[in-house]
Amino acid sequence: MRNLFDQYEQAENRLTHALMTTLHNDRKLIRPFLGWLLGTKQLPPMKAIRIGQQQAPGTEADTDKEDNEGLPDGCFFDDQDWAVLIESKVQAAASLAQLERHRRLAARYGYPSPSMILLAVDPPPKGLPADTHFRAWREVYDWFCHRGCWSAWVLRFIDYMQVFEAKMLAEDYNIRGTLTMFSGFQFSEENPYTYREGKRLIRLMGQEFRKNKRLLKRLSIDPDGKGRPALTKGDAGTVWDIVPLKVARDHVFTAFPHATMVLRPCEAAAAITIPNAIKGGIKNRLRRTGKDGFASLLAKVGADLRPVVSKVPGSQPMIYIKQRHSKSQRSPAVTDGVIEVDLRTLLATNGSPLKHQPGWLDAIDGVLTAKKTNIQMGIEVHLPYAAPVMQTARALDIMAEAWIALRPLVEFGLAGVVE
Repeated sequence: MRNLFDQYEQAENRLTHALMTTLHNDRKLIRPFLGWLLGTKQLPPMKAIRIGQQQAPGTEADTDKEDNEGLPDGCFFDDQDWAVLIESKVQAAASLAQLERHRRLAARYGYPSPSMILLAVDPPPKGLPADTHFRAWREVYDWFCHRGCWSAWVLRFIDYMQVFEAKMLAEDYNIRGTLTMFSGFQFSEENPYTYREGKRLIRLMGQEFRKNKRLLKRLSIDPDGKGRPALTKGDAGTVWDIVPLKVARDHVFTAFPHATMVLRPCEAAAAITIPNAIKGGIKNRLRRTGKDGFASLLAKVGADLRPVVSKVPGSQPMIYIKQRHSKSQRSPAVTDGVIEVDLRTLLATNGSPLKHQPGWLDAIDGVLTAKKTNIQMGIEVHLPYAAPVMQTARALDIMAEAWIALRPLVEFGLAGVVE
């Protein structure tokens, strides 16, 4: 069944229609919302405010002019000369000329000094006209999220923005940024994980991680670094992406260690990946380090991860090595063999419920130092969605802390590459 809000072909119009329909049906939101947009409390009484879509203020909607660039996407007005015009952008960049056309049109209908609101995902263009206010769509999403208990219409709009963004990403629609904000992995039996939702969330996560000051300082991630060119669907709907390091800028990311984020049906994971094609090779690094040096590195990582693991019940720090092959560059990789073990089994830790098994370290070191084919290694912290903290925005802090704890592995991967 078609969504109630999907009444237009253009994405910008659909999103604005959802917003204006929500406000029309829950009118007590209008004044607080306009006050937030405009930064003022000087507004007409609620009963005097009228709402319009794809029309000039003071007129009736004219669907024949839906594609006319002179019409604002939405408007608020009264029967005097007060008006607020809405211009919405999701794919295209904002145009100052278009905003001016909206203003001239309003003046022709008796509203000579309308306020303008630009809702977009891009930063606003320079030189916005006087009394023109910018808000990012993700700010609008956040504003409504903080009023989710007010009405069913608010909840419906929040859900629509999430579904809209996920659908646009699944269809490879060129959204120029993000529309929503990360608020946790809120999956359950009633709201199971889906690939489409995973793809939406991982895009939001990448944006937030690239702004994380601790990751910028402690891990030297590249705030302008690109992720994977295509977020393809893995087994059971798994989706993953990378956050590259500054040192890898202008290089193929598989030549350097990188932070990897993974979403699976029941868990998220924060990992540091040491790809097979890393400069200098894994085998040579291990031979220089020696098994004892490698064991010391893992012991350091294990100790640093302990506070992270303690915050997320059911989490596991896993070390793995994996051999894969592909029939062609475009075909999915086939896994030939995997060794994956809980890092805590390699370490003799007092009070740990996991039994110490030093043979795992022998196996991993032996395969890597004698490898004759492509083998990737990494340490991945599994973080189940069921843990309460993972269902909040704090989940990103947990993942960032995991990456920082894995810094010794990054330094191992960069040894001999960066002096």
